[in-house]
Amino acid sequence: MPVVTLLSDFVDGTSMALSEDTEAPSLNSYMVRNPGQLWAGMQQRRLARQLTRRRRGPGTLYYAPTETAQACVNAYLQTETGSSEEQEQQQAMQTSGVEIAPHVGEPIEREALFSRQQRALTHQAQAKGLG
Repeated sequence: MPVVTLLSDFVDGTSMALSEDTEAPSLNSYMVRNPGQLWAGMQQRRLARQLTRRRRGPGTLYYAPTETAQACVNAYLQTETGSSEEQEQQQAMQTSGVEIAPHVGEPIEREALFSRQQRALTHQAQAKGLG
């Protein structure tokens, strides 16, 4: 069964990924059928943990059509940002058929997407993977 994962980086330096099974045959059909569903779940979890709910910029949606593709997404999420392993896992995701798209929630995120500029993080807040 296909799995959709939403990965977001927040202004406080934290990252969060949420996944759910879907019957949608593609990322596009998922986005049309379930707009904002994962984002709402992420916001609820962050609110419960008393974490900021402001993202640095757009999040990223990953649509994995097979178990192998989902394993590639999971491996990618465990890598250190900017590492050679991260690049290898990105290639593995592409090879396994993972569809990737930006996830925009707010006007400021849309602006960051179009300008290709995200808010800078402090050195100690740099992401080191999600594992």
